[in-house]
Amino acid sequence: MDPEDVPEFMSDNMAASPEINNGQDAIERFEGKKARRKSSALKIFLGDYLGMSTNPQILRLITKHGDSQILFADHVIKVNRRHKMQKRVLLITDQAMYNLDPHLKCKRRIPLQIIGRISLSTMTDNFFAINIPTEYDYLMISSKKVEIVTHLKNAYKENQNVELEVMFSDAFTYRIDASTTREIRFSRVKGGVTTQVFTQKS
Repeated sequence: MDPEDVPEFMSDNMAASPEINNGQDAIERFEGKKARRKSSALKIFLGDYLGMSTNPQILRLITKHGDSQILFADHVIKVNRRHKMQKRVLLITDQAMYNLDPHLKCKRRIPLQIIGRISLSTMTDNFFAINIPTEYDYLMISSKKVEIVTHLKNAYKENQNVELEVMFSDAFTYRIDASTTREIRFSRVKGGVTTQVFTQKS
């Protein structure tokens, strides 16, 4: 496997902003597993940062699929199979997760029940992977990662009556297609975190 560097990337609209802390219990779930920036404990979860609950286009989309509540909506970065950073809108409802392009066109709807795991490092980076065993996975970047994971865990538990697995590791894998798996490795360096990605074909 040959390593490929993937930069820690933050767009202007992903700069630090108030995140929710529902009685701080959401953050406490990550205590001892995920390193936190000093500002994390002060953040408050706001959920729908983009006003999607009043957007007719989005309401038509989720109604068509039988979803009834928008839990989270915000800009994220998706790392595609060519390591390109793509601006996306991540929408989480009571039934599914949506990958929308910047014009709010739905690129993919993922029912909550097919999500297998969420993978994160233990460091202060903003990467996370959504693992979908029956399809291909997502590697995403967001400063609101804790809030995203919390909403997905809560919605999954409500939907499936079981806990969604959240894995903390400084090296984890994700699949970009049926025959290609990548491993992303995190290392602490002065001033931040670096990443390397290794690709393996089956």
